[in-house]
Amino acid sequence: MTDWLVLAGCFVIAVTAWLLDDRVRGAAADRRLESFVAEDRSSAVVEPHVVEQLGPLALGVLNGQDHWAVRQGAVASLVAAGALRRTSPDRSGQKRWMSGGRLPEDADDLERELWTEALPLHVRNAAYSPRQSTGEYLWELRVPNGRQHMETAESRLIREGFTRPRFETVPGLPLLRGRWSAIAAAAVVPAVTVLLLDQAWIRAVLAFVIGSVALRQAFPDGPAVPRQLPVVTGKGEAALRVARERYAELDPATRPASEPYDPDQVRTAVALYGSAVLDRVDDRIMTDWSRPAPEFVDGPGE
Repeated sequence: MTDWLVLAGCFVIAVTAWLLDDRVRGAAADRRLESFVAEDRSSAVVEPHVVEQLGPLALGVLNGQDHWAVRQGAVASLVAAGALRRTSPDRSGQKRWMSGGRLPEDADDLERELWTEALPLHVRNAAYSPRQSTGEYLWELRVPNGRQHMETAESRLIREGFTRPRFETVPGLPLLRGRWSAIAAAAVVPAVTVLLLDQAWIRAVLAFVIGSVALRQAFPDGPAVPRQLPVVTGKGEAALRVARERYAELDPATRPASEPYDPDQVRTAVALYGSAVLDRVDDRIMTDWSRPAPEFVDGPGE
């Protein structure tokens, strides 16, 4: 029984030492991460014309929007330009939408694909009659190259230094010796000796393994959980800050409710300030955006 207590004590000491060393290493890594991010932010300079060149798609991706949020901006832009309309003005229930009017000349590829998918069926395919042109639900509007548009924008942001690849670790991370693990490894030596004298061979071997693992943790190393850099660089944060200053009049929180958005402002407004802009363009967009939950009807006898 005493032999098992000795082995358990070795294990507890080794684990405690590893946790203490990892805490020290983690604190050093956190300081290095904070220093790197602070230096990256302090050296970032972005001119207003650079923000204008990025465009709404890249700004939305830089602002952390996924493909659904980016698509909302494109839909709202088409609605504001009169190129996409609801098939029924009735606000109750979800309705279909259909392309109406001409596509804006400055529309990008994403808007062009959405507008094409919402064209009446008989325009897209001569096999359909005009009577079948009922429009499309917003959640069913397909963007064949939507993922490609997002990946192109992400690659551009990385190439121009606004973002960095995901899971990139902190460079120059300090490698520290495990002082507590070295003490734990030394403490295991007499425990192994005692177990060998008691002829507890298996427990002695297990204690030796525990000591070897503790000794391995004593060598210079980093924390168990690597510290990862934020995806948005200091330059990217500066770009968003400059963009919000440049387009402050588009913020729905401060923009007068009586002042509508121009069609060419909508994409940028959604990219910077999110879905709150949609209600200012047409509140029916959010009403019709999500697929309705299925209704379950009890069958006979239930």
